[in-house]
Amino acid sequence: METIKFELKSNMAIIKKPDSNETYYTYNFPHKIMLLGLLGAIIGLNGYNYYSFQKCIGNKVKEIPEFYEKLKNLKIAIVPKIGKDNFSRKIQSFNNSVGYASKEQGNNLIVKEQWLEKPRWIIYILENDSEEYRKIKEYLINKKCEYIPYIGKNDHFADISNVKVENVSNIKEKISVINSIFEEKIAELKDNLFDEILGFDNREKKEYLYKELLPIELNEKIGYSKFSNFMFTNQELDVKENINIYRVQNENIYYF
Repeated sequence: METIKFELKSNMAIIKKPDSNETYYTYNFPHKIMLLGLLGAIIGLNGYNYYSFQKCIGNKVKEIPEFYEKLKNLKIAIVPKIGKDNFSRKIQSFNNSVGYASKEQGNNLIVKEQWLEKPRWIIYILENDSEEYRKIKEYLINKKCEYIPYIGKNDHFADISNVKVENVSNIKEKISVINSIFEEKIAELKDNLFDEILGFDNREKKEYLYKELLPIELNEKIGYSKFSNFMFTNQELDVKENINIYRVQNENIYYF
């Protein structure tokens, strides 16, 4: 079994959260639906803009974009590359003065967006027997794309590099570390209270823990319809099940 592995980065990026109308906030992690859209753009599958245009000219179209219909069965994994600039964010303000943007005096709408600065992630795509997987593999290896991929806005170009095909193996033994983001339901942090009481917690390794609620499914009526809590940590874990965790180059990678 194999997996496609590549580095995804950008100078600036926004992965919009759906729960705010005044300031558009961003996720730290690229969620699965965003990544499927990016991969769909690379191999030429239609996305939201195509469907919006078709509706505007009066054509009947499915509510679910083509990229999601054809790629939703792919399993992907995400490893954030944490550096001093990773997860650094800035609020950007824009004036929208087209006239119909706001009913306030002057018809000017101030739009605020939160952008990630220099984000970088390692993305994995698990092999399956679909034609779409084979096409994604060919396009990534040969540095081709049908539409230019971007992260959140079309001026935040996606920089894709270091594309490799790696071997994947099943994990049968019990593990205590997951090197990618993973759904919180499959593992718990081990209790280190004993070490804290005795003063044994001054470890050389700097520990970190990130949590984020991410969308994992699309619904034709309401958009994001299912969310799951994800974690990313280098702390010791009590992993409940090894399902969907694979060994890739001595790392334990969770696919979803």
